Amino acid sequence: MDVTLRRLLPEDWRLLRDIRLRALAADPHVFGSSFAQEKDNSEDIWRERLESLDVAIFGVFDTEGVIAGMTAIAVAKDDPAKTLAKMWGSWLRPDLRGRGLSVPIYQMRIDWARAHPTIARIIVSHRASNAASMRANQKHGFVRTHEESHVWHDGVEEAHIFYELYVK
Repeated sequence: MDVTLRRLLPEDWRLLRDIRLRALAADPHVFGSSFAQEKDNSEDIWRERLESLDVAIFGVFDTEGVIAGMTAIAVAKDDPAKTLAKMWGSWLRPDLRGRGLSVPIYQMRIDWARAHPTIARIIVSHRASNAASMRANQKHGFVRTHEESHVWHDGVEEAHIFYELYVK
């Protein structure tokens, strides 16, 4: 199945809301947020996520043009120099998984970071049991840096694994 990826714009807030909530409901164990935390977000909150020049959220669309996934990257909020970006929020509809889509999904975010005027390094992380994320990170040149103990939203304590990639 061919897919297209494109950056979501503020007017796409409903698409973001729908796919993000679908992802949080379908696979709550892989995210740092939860359906309960985000289900009542206002239109303004969803739009705000898409307005910043320091955040890029991309939609993955199937051949019928239906949103089937998402992925994101943002300048780290705790980096005043804006040299660090964090990848987050990746999710694909189950029928699209295992088809090599991590290549365009990662490349789009890496390209965005390289084009950003201040970003020099990207970090990404995943739950230790998320083997697909681990393979994708390493496939795209990310190097493991450390792990931290973490209690996930499903109540399970499992390592949080971190990686980095220098882009400039």
